Amino acid sequence: MKKIYDLIPLILLFLALLIYSPSLVGEQSRVAWLKIEGYISPATIEYIKMTIVENHYDYDIFLITLDTLGGEAEATLEIIKVIQASEKPVLCLVYPEGANAMSAGTYILMACRIAGMAPYTQIGACQPVVAGVPSNDTKTINFLSEKIASLAKMNNRNESIARLFVTKNLVLGPEEALQKNIIEVIARSPREFLEKIDGWEIAVRDRKLTLNTKDSLLVEVDKPLKVHFMEFFSNPLISSILLAVGVMTLILGFASPGWGAEVAGGILILLGLIGQGFDVNLVGLLLVGIGGALLVYEVFSHTFGAAAVGGILSLSIGIILMAGSPPRQQFVSQIWFSELITTISIVMIIVSVFFGFLIYKAIQTVRSKPYLKEVPSEYGRAVDLLAPGVEGYVRIGGELWKALSKREVKPGERIRVIGKIGDVLLVEAVEEEK
Repeated sequence: MKKIYDLIPLILLFLALLIYSPSLVGEQSRVAWLKIEGYISPATIEYIKMTIVENHYDYDIFLITLDTLGGEAEATLEIIKVIQASEKPVLCLVYPEGANAMSAGTYILMACRIAGMAPYTQIGACQPVVAGVPSNDTKTINFLSEKIASLAKMNNRNESIARLFVTKNLVLGPEEALQKNIIEVIARSPREFLEKIDGWEIAVRDRKLTLNTKDSLLVEVDKPLKVHFMEFFSNPLISSILLAVGVMTLILGFASPGWGAEVAGGILILLGLIGQGFDVNLVGLLLVGIGGALLVYEVFSHTFGAAAVGGILSLSIGIILMAGSPPRQQFVSQIWFSELITTISIVMIIVSVFFGFLIYKAIQTVRSKPYLKEVPSEYGRAVDLLAPGVEGYVRIGGELWKALSKREVKPGERIRVIGKIGDVLLVEAVEEEK
């Protein structure tokens, strides 16, 4: 009997270990569904950290669906660090059908504990692109190939094939990827993906976890306003357009001051620089500056549009160069890059024509000589001190006029127009009406 009592603590300890063991079996798992779509940028890091780091207690598993052609290298590597440091399982699925996880997306996929692909999706094409051309720099290629191979090795995948994503720009569909041990699952939807991996045992931070995902609660994590704001201004296309429109608006403001266009142009330029990471390509920036200087010169000179054409061309080329040779290293496919340059070129043509017309009209206004049809007969008030030989302004009928007086008129005194010299009014002080 005593031996039975001696066994009771051991039995209770065994039950406690069973209940509190690092396993997800026996309870409904909460799965956070995060979507990485489009260009991978600092906004993507914010979105991933917000859920996996800051709110990790709210979920048992994190599922990332990928549909991207790539993005910033720095942002991609930071996301990989977050995935590797997570205490909870982070899984990835290339979704929906027909989606891609090219370049940066493939690195993220390789970092996840379980990788899946929906039918008709593609991964790969991880060779770095510099100025629109695949880079063959040995140092960069060796680093990236070893990086993606180490991610594959960490999750028991085919290291040799993973290296080919970088060295040979290899692209795989789901069937080939599964056959070559690059992914573990082919699933049409996140729910099917979770059902297929139910009961699997995986290692997370040197701990073994058994997944209970068949009847899990799938919670779609929405992006907050801050992330949407960051995504918008981190997009290379948006930041490039903001810079172009900002510079042209600034020039328009200088040509027609007083409407706030100078301030608006400055704000647009700052927002564009935010998207460029505050470290824009030097050549592109110089071209933008030269283009702006030429447009200013056109406003106050008589080159008959030559400086304006040169300025717009310089500005356009500078913007394209800044987008084509971004200050931050990029993990993007060449297809994405070509589409970006084409889109920027088309938009720049439209923007240049529009602002060229506005600047042309502003130049016409600046160069046209003022013409005073008739002398205003109303009474008014002096705004400035008027004296013989000293011009100043008077206000008549709510309008400001340049004026002269044969006698001194103090600001605020009532005046009357008695004539004109060219486009300058002749005025005299009159007594206040009683």
